[in-house]
Amino acid sequence: MDNLTNLKAELQTRFSSVLPKKGHELHEIANFHFKDFGKLIRGSSALAISNAVNLNFEASINWALSVELLHNASLVHDDVCDKDSHRRHHLTVFAEFGSPLAICFGDWLVAKSFEHAVISINKADKKSNDAIILLSSVMADLSKGQAREFIGEPVLDWDSYSNLVNGKTTPLLAAAIEGPFLLAEADDHLDDIRNIIQALGMSYQISNDILDVLGKDGSSMAFNDLMRKAPNAVSITYRNKLKNGHKINFDKWMNNINLDSSINWSKEIKNNGALESCIRKLNHYLQISHHYRSKLPDALQDALLPIVTYLESTSKDMCPSYKKL
Repeated sequence: MDNLTNLKAELQTRFSSVLPKKGHELHEIANFHFKDFGKLIRGSSALAISNAVNLNFEASINWALSVELLHNASLVHDDVCDKDSHRRHHLTVFAEFGSPLAICFGDWLVAKSFEHAVISINKADKKSNDAIILLSSVMADLSKGQAREFIGEPVLDWDSYSNLVNGKTTPLLAAAIEGPFLLAEADDHLDDIRNIIQALGMSYQISNDILDVLGKDGSSMAFNDLMRKAPNAVSITYRNKLKNGHKINFDKWMNNINLDSSINWSKEIKNNGALESCIRKLNHYLQISHHYRSKLPDALQDALLPIVTYLESTSKDMCPSYKKL
């Protein structure tokens, strides 16, 4: 395989080739959604890991496509559930085309994801269905994690938040990182890999939550999670720092959010140290991932660099006080 930059370019080219062609009912929507392919972190990681475990190119590229297709399906469905108007600094499919077509497009992406997973298994010439079982469990976990935001107890403490992340963010990383091991039938180091996935999942979600608070996540405004009562590491950390009376007032406001007082709460959350605490937590989980990554062969350590480098650079750039921590 060529270097990662070329692999990423190949992934984007292949991605474009599998999208609905002109005349297809979902062609316009696909072009709209994929005018920005995003960071392709999961697909790039899948390609790098595939290279490290000596998986052939066609098996690798199809698995990377499968992961990215499922990731984008989760984004489209997530925007419908959350009624989000912006993603990646653009209008969402939901905002532009409405719920019915957004759901149809998301379902199409899921179907194509499984199609390319099957192609990947065939190209790897493996009889095992472990990779498909992994992808199916990822889809099931994503659906369960999304549903948890709308039913059951609100996510107000760190344990509940960790459980949510493990059901909503970590599964797609597992598909990207663990999938190539299953396809190559490479069982060595899987325990360390799974510990790395858990740590990176927490790091990734905390990073996204901090970017949301700073208004740098591509949504329509800062504190978008707070305004729609969605779990967020920063607001949860802030709440846990409050004394009883102030915590009651915050909970009352969360149950009946109004924009008039949201500016004051937003300022408090940003200024009381919760942001810095979350950056420390992000780096704590990165250190855990480094610990387990150091146990791996050099090729596997290098293969994990795309996502680790992204998270480390994000943590350094997102908060002016980072260097003081």
